[in-house]
Amino acid sequence: MSDPLIRVENVSYAYDVPGAPPRQALIDVSLDLLANQLVAIVGQNGSGKSTLARHLNGLLKPVTGRVLVDGVDTRAEPVGRLAARIGYVFQNPDHQLFLPSVRAEVAWGPRQLGMEGAQLTTRVDETLARFGLGPIADRHPASLGRGLRRLTALAAVMAMDPRGLVLDEPTGGLDHRLTGELMAMLRALTAEGRLIILITHEMPLVAEYADRVVVLRQGQVIGDDTPAALFDQPELLAATSLAPPEAARLAHALQPLGMPAGIATPEGFVAACADLLAGRR
Repeated sequence: MSDPLIRVENVSYAYDVPGAPPRQALIDVSLDLLANQLVAIVGQNGSGKSTLARHLNGLLKPVTGRVLVDGVDTRAEPVGRLAARIGYVFQNPDHQLFLPSVRAEVAWGPRQLGMEGAQLTTRVDETLARFGLGPIADRHPASLGRGLRRLTALAAVMAMDPRGLVLDEPTGGLDHRLTGELMAMLRALTAEGRLIILITHEMPLVAEYADRVVVLRQGQVIGDDTPAALFDQPELLAATSLAPPEAARLAHALQPLGMPAGIATPEGFVAACADLLAGRR
């Protein structure tokens, strides 16, 4: 087994609350996160998802425990340098778009890392082409629709060539087509050896695209498994108020009739039904 790209060791974190005791957001969390994976972090609002995600590139520092990125302790590394290793795309792209053109947004990160001249131009042009942003490179991000602003924010982070990427609710407000295109891009990034970490409430998205699901409840990890295995645990889902995808719910209900465990997607459900019917002919 390869070394983890990110190692979270017994991390706890609390937010200061004026006039009140600190609010505990993470409690003794430990995780190993590997490259080549798309990992979904799920849980109710307030479960600690975003707090955990912001520890993964040093935006937050542990109160106790430590986070290692490529073996480097985030407590000893500036956030700017960590961003070159693990990128972060915020839930609202407008929180990280601040320059007058798409091209300028994509160039900003590599320039902060010291890239310039022909090398910078090549990196920017390649990134724009990769994300299909070349035709709108000179437009102001504020003039774009939500989907293209999200894509611009993603391209701006990827221009720094990070080994890992954290995305907070990246498909919010996107239609089915744009969601599919974005997720296909993210799967392609895992095929290149990158780690993709997705914070989401969209369980069908988790079922179709994630390799692994980490479930948080009240700041603690209470589940860590494949999507198929997770959606076959109704008690865990009930404890976290997570609604399984319809295909997983139906498959679980049909298990007494011979439906196999571990069905999470519509494609898997249809295939399993076909096998059951063929076996009864």
